[in-house]
Amino acid sequence: MGYNTRPAWRDHYSSAPDLNNALICKTLPRDRFAIILSHLHCNDSSKMPSGCKDKLYKIRPMIDALNKKFEMVYHGTRELSVDESMIKFKGRSVLKQYLPMKPIKRGYKLWCLADQRGYIKKFQIYQGKDEELNTKFTGYGLGEKVVLELTEQDWSKGKVVYFDNFFTSVALLEKLKTENTYACGTIRSNRKGLPGNMLADSQLKRGDSDHRFSNLDIGYWKWKDNKMVHLVSNFHGNEEATVSRKEKNGTKSAITCPIAVKDYNMYMGGVDTADRLRALYCIDRKSPKWWHRLFWGLLDIVFVNAFVIHGLIMEQTTVKDFRRSVTQGLMTMKDASQKRKTSTDNTAKGGPSKRRKSDYSTIKDVRLGNRGIHWPTFVENRGRCEVCSLKKIQSKPHSKCSHCNVFLCVNEKKNCFIEYHEVNL
Repeated sequence: MGYNTRPAWRDHYSSAPDLNNALICKTLPRDRFAIILSHLHCNDSSKMPSGCKDKLYKIRPMIDALNKKFEMVYHGTRELSVDESMIKFKGRSVLKQYLPMKPIKRGYKLWCLADQRGYIKKFQIYQGKDEELNTKFTGYGLGEKVVLELTEQDWSKGKVVYFDNFFTSVALLEKLKTENTYACGTIRSNRKGLPGNMLADSQLKRGDSDHRFSNLDIGYWKWKDNKMVHLVSNFHGNEEATVSRKEKNGTKSAITCPIAVKDYNMYMGGVDTADRLRALYCIDRKSPKWWHRLFWGLLDIVFVNAFVIHGLIMEQTTVKDFRRSVTQGLMTMKDASQKRKTSTDNTAKGGPSKRRKSDYSTIKDVRLGNRGIHWPTFVENRGRCEVCSLKKIQSKPHSKCSHCNVFLCVNEKKNCFIEYHEVNL
């Protein structure tokens, strides 16, 4: 899951003590995992239509499913941002891009719509200049089409969208304004539709600004910081604010700026936040198949989005601890070091070992969460009841939880199944 890596995945199953991972070996056999990897598919290539131009056909169902789920489970904050992201890949692929100014210089480029916390609401994988975006947005450039495609589901919902000068144009802001969507972004000074009667750069000192408004109330600002900043907005007024800047001598000073500049700096970094969270413990697995890197990269995005939502409804935790919790939950067991001692170990030490009251063999998130997937099942063999063993009661029922994989009493005298899944020890 990215936090406990090895040079190769087979090293987890190595007999060498410095490489072996006992928990993984106990949960999933090596050959079984190898078969899963070799048969991993997201789409049926035999059903690919003749003349299909979709270069992402092999992974298209996963892309569509994730975008649908991301939009469904969380609507994000009012302020959103559009930016590009990268999934590292150095192999051969017609989709590979080279961006020398980015931390990840070679790989797959993604267009992302994210909120301030780093939750990615929607994404697209760039397929090249010849890709066919939504045909409804003909007459717009690539950057404009990306913004319109990513934000279409949020039109008329009072959202505010920020983007940089690659995407921004006056025509784009006018289009979003007609769709009752607020937008703001930096803009290149040579874009069409900008007013020509602005003050010259030489006439502005640091902290000075000049602005104009069009007939459609599209505002344009020139602001002098260390260099000239050009920005447009379809909802900001001419109010001013201050930003803190560090001087050469190490001191900080307050610089006057348009309120649009301050809001842009505050809300534009959502995709960068998602990239930072993804890079901490990314699932960086090499593969001869080009789309596998996309698969693992999208899985990392799922982790980031889940982490953001978890922080909103539960006690805040670290990315590492969250990934560990998810991993243990999927395995439905604790590390071998946290399991209770066996009777043989107790005898060797001269008596039974003391055990904490809350030391169930299944972690709390799995035991108390997802109530709809816990069902009692009956098996031929017997096992010690988790609840009774903590109460020092001898009981070996045939019933167990299908999800937690632990034995629990379910009969006319007592129902440990309910107590196990409701009592928060």
